[in-house]
Amino acid sequence: MQAVSSALAVDYAGLTVIGNVREHNEDRLGWVALDGGEPFVTPAAEIVIDEASAGSDLGLVFAVADGLGGYGGGDVASGMAVESSLAQVQRRLAGGGRVPSSVRDAFNLANQTILEAAHTGQGGRKMQSTLSTLVFTPGEAHLGHVGDSRIYRRRDGELELLTTDHSQVMELLRLHIITPEQAIDHPARYALTRSVGGDILVRIDVRNESLRSGDQFLLCSDGLWSNVTSSEIAAALGDNPAATCRRLVDLALERGGDDNATALAICVREAGERPEARQGWRRLFS
Repeated sequence: MQAVSSALAVDYAGLTVIGNVREHNEDRLGWVALDGGEPFVTPAAEIVIDEASAGSDLGLVFAVADGLGGYGGGDVASGMAVESSLAQVQRRLAGGGRVPSSVRDAFNLANQTILEAAHTGQGGRKMQSTLSTLVFTPGEAHLGHVGDSRIYRRRDGELELLTTDHSQVMELLRLHIITPEQAIDHPARYALTRSVGGDILVRIDVRNESLRSGDQFLLCSDGLWSNVTSSEIAAALGDNPAATCRRLVDLALERGGDDNATALAICVREAGERPEARQGWRRLFS
């Protein structure tokens, strides 16, 4: 793939599959450039694996969502969550908005969109979704997160989970009521404490990280991470994005594939440089 000349440049690929048990796919993934263009969102059941390169002076946004199948309309909710959040971040940041507030606005809009759609009968009356977004701007990575989809980063060979699962099991672990070993097969491991579309107000985790050339990221649904180990994720991220997605999804399918599995892998070729913040009165009046 020919290199892209820009302040920020990445290679990326995504793969989403129904799995061996489910009848349809309630996972969605997507991306958009902040410079312009329409957001790309996977339709139901489509498999995407093509590797691509993107460059941007302004930034790039990636997202993964997993609709809650137990409430009906999960595929509708996850599609709305990804599409509306990508479009809102793009709109806000293209207009000069700050990234953290733009991410929060995007999640709130996704929450409102799903609630209104459920009320008007466009999907299940209680449809909900997880949503994890990764916004790259030169020199920085900004995360938005609700639910139990995950975002991992591999830096200098070390893997780090950058999100916290909003699940009953994670709360039990935090309170030391159960052990990590008990959490693996706990009956509440899929019960969420937060979701997009689950309530009028949604609590959003927003996090800011430095971005370095060579950083590798994985956004994934629980149908993927629950069937692979951290060491397997770290090893897979050492490959190119398309191979990373295929390797991890194949492992999830081999180990049962009882849920939809989605992987979105990104390799940062050029992180760009964070603009210097304005100082004092210049920041206030310029």
